Amino acid sequence: MKPVRTRFAPSPTGFLHVGGVRTALFNYLLAKKNGGQFILRLEDTDRERFIPEGVEQIVASLGWLGLKPDEGFWISDGRHQNVEYIQSERHKQGFYRQFADQLVEQGLAYADWTTSERLAALREEARAAKQPFLFRRSMAAPEGDTDAPHVIRLDVARYAEQHASVAWQDAVRGEFAAETGLIEDFILIKSDGFPTYNFANVIDDHDMKISHVVRGDEFISSTAKHALLYDAFGWQRPAFVHLPVINGADGKKLSKRTGDTNTLDYRDKGYLPEALLNFLALLGWNDGSQQEIYEPSELIEKFDLSGVGSSPAVFDQRRLDWVNGYWIREKIGLDDLYERCRSFWPEAAENADDNYKKQVLSIVRERLKYFAELPALTEFFFADLPVDENLIIQHKQLKKLSKDELRGLLERSKKSLESSDFTINDLTERLNNLLAETEQKPAVLFSLIRVATTQAPASPGLADTLAVLGKDRSLKRIDQQLAAL
Repeated sequence: MKPVRTRFAPSPTGFLHVGGVRTALFNYLLAKKNGGQFILRLEDTDRERFIPEGVEQIVASLGWLGLKPDEGFWISDGRHQNVEYIQSERHKQGFYRQFADQLVEQGLAYADWTTSERLAALREEARAAKQPFLFRRSMAAPEGDTDAPHVIRLDVARYAEQHASVAWQDAVRGEFAAETGLIEDFILIKSDGFPTYNFANVIDDHDMKISHVVRGDEFISSTAKHALLYDAFGWQRPAFVHLPVINGADGKKLSKRTGDTNTLDYRDKGYLPEALLNFLALLGWNDGSQQEIYEPSELIEKFDLSGVGSSPAVFDQRRLDWVNGYWIREKIGLDDLYERCRSFWPEAAENADDNYKKQVLSIVRERLKYFAELPALTEFFFADLPVDENLIIQHKQLKKLSKDELRGLLERSKKSLESSDFTINDLTERLNNLLAETEQKPAVLFSLIRVATTQAPASPGLADTLAVLGKDRSLKRIDQQLAAL
């Protein structure tokens, strides 16, 4: 058994989104489950689409999520570490060219000076003849100035002479095969000297002793080329593992509207990294149980490739909100939760006492799906909001009552609350007594007191809210509502 070594190898041509995070997570879990190593490699050979800030975003995303590699590129103290895990840096050292030259010397690859204009003409000829276009060695331009731009191609036809097809085993999907006669002589080294993705990917995976190549199923179509390269070099292939696609809740390809956003947007909205990983782990994997909430350590313990499915997974934003809300309510202690949400409080809470803010957090956490909701849910605890008459006029239950009836109910409520010590138990008892005395439904009486004291359509439990607001502030706000009526 080879040591388990996995890698996450994103291309910084954009920002890391949730699909990429799911891939990184599955690589991480597989390595940790088997006591192996998880490696981060940056595949930045596509220089035309390279985005420098994408590098920092990838590393920051993985760091926030706790998916730090055992080996690989990282940023520490503002400095790049382990640059040998960046393909462009390996290219500067001539690392890939030596392998291409080896294949050329063995007659398994060749240099090609064909111009882009000539390629376009060859494609047009094939189109006119209604034939698929497959570049072969016989089409290559004769050797010109060796310093002139040219590419190096793999001579697939030589392999095809001995093998009608190239087959490989996928750990999730089973057997695959591709006809070698339908694979063109693909490029290994581009005219700018950089290796192609297909070539550098294989060279690096072999050099870094990767045992399992775990990636999205969009790479299935490239796997035949990778298998050919392993065979050309006489190297043992890694295990190929292709993960199911992630669709939006509408069944279509994931988009920005359906959750495919910059990973750090979830951090900035106040999602918990543990909750996001919990949610993403269940997109395409199941341990055979009905369990929905997993600690990171549980995911490592239970993860197995046999639980990875082949059917498309569904990214449901409402499901993510539920999982994150569960973690907020049940999995994170109050002190820890308070530290994590420090930057999300409303401006009015800036000078509030820490203990008071913890009281507020303790009663709103039941309604909190992510920290960015804190301002809307808590502002009335820190600022006296102006009376909004529309809250009563448009309220489903309260709009049925006249102003005199509303005033009467509020005055009776105020009189009862004036005698309260504002402990939760006393407030609960008084509110229940008011229901009996006024013969009103909770949806009417409690909504009226809630609107008067919070100027919000919803709040935590009424007794809890009043207890945190305190007696003076609560009675003052009831007086303001009475005056407005």
